[in-house]
Amino acid sequence: MGVAISLILISCAKSKVDQNNDLGSGDKSNLPISLDLLIEHAEYCKNIYDSGGSEKDNVAFDVKQDGGISIIVIRGTANAENVQSDIDVRLVTDDDLGIRLHKGFRDASVTVMSGIDESSLEKTVHVTGHSLGGAIAQIIGMWLHRKDHNVQVFSYGSPKVSNEILSSGQPTHWRVVRTSDPIPFTPPWPYAHTGVFIDSQTLDWGPDNDNGLISKTDGLTHAIAKYVETLKAQL
Repeated sequence: MGVAISLILISCAKSKVDQNNDLGSGDKSNLPISLDLLIEHAEYCKNIYDSGGSEKDNVAFDVKQDGGISIIVIRGTANAENVQSDIDVRLVTDDDLGIRLHKGFRDASVTVMSGIDESSLEKTVHVTGHSLGGAIAQIIGMWLHRKDHNVQVFSYGSPKVSNEILSSGQPTHWRVVRTSDPIPFTPPWPYAHTGVFIDSQTLDWGPDNDNGLISKTDGLTHAIAKYVETLKAQL
């Protein structure tokens, strides 16, 4: 009975939207972001799994500079310490943002930020990550957004990070999901997604994807390689 209730809560949680990400909905024909850019950032995520990147307390990340844009790439779950970040689902208040955040993801985000030289960041910053890396990307994106950077977040198969939105509006967030991937359905209520949902398999897009059932998902589809594969199939 408890498991059934949990599944219902997970599947019924709706995405929260704000003025910065309330773009309506559509399909491949009117996708509001370049497919090439979605593929580029997905490949950054794949490459950091393959090559490592800088590592700070077992959280790997990389900072690239490309044509006046700083790109922060954050690796997803890859070791026991990352798993601990995933499972600490307590909501704690972030004083800088004025909202509550997933404690494990926030702690991991603090670790990553401590290894980034903020003075080297351009005005425009892209933050990208897969799985745990996508959760960290969302939080770092909010911090930099509050510091007046022009931020775009690219997340792939990311879990939810909060049950609130910033009063000043979220940074632009392209939230790429495979609807058969269970991770975006977690953590359960009261957590909720923000950002523009994009189905990597169809390029249908809109405010949320939480209308399905986690029981119909397949953990094998969570790998970043699957996201790269399905996005490239849309070219």
